[in-house]
Amino acid sequence: MLVLIAGIIMVQTGFATFADDEPRVGLYIGGIFTIIGGIFSTVGGIVFLNFDSLKKNIFRTVGKIADAVEEERIQEKK
Repeated sequence: MLVLIAGIIMVQTGFATFADDEPRVGLYIGGIFTIIGGIFSTVGGIVFLNFDSLKKNIFRTVGKIADAVEEERIQEKK
């Protein structure tokens, strides 16, 4: 949430003084990217923390991949 607030402040600051000055335009564009990143972080955090079945499936899949990689390494050594 703090990232979203920081992005909104950056956009407001950049938009309020939208001129040909490079720092202000960069601040405006950086604020937009900050908001987008904050949205992805917020949605990702909600998914990771609240959906237990999804977490279990992800950990199970990652575990299977790790086991498969380990088995392949053992077979390559033989």
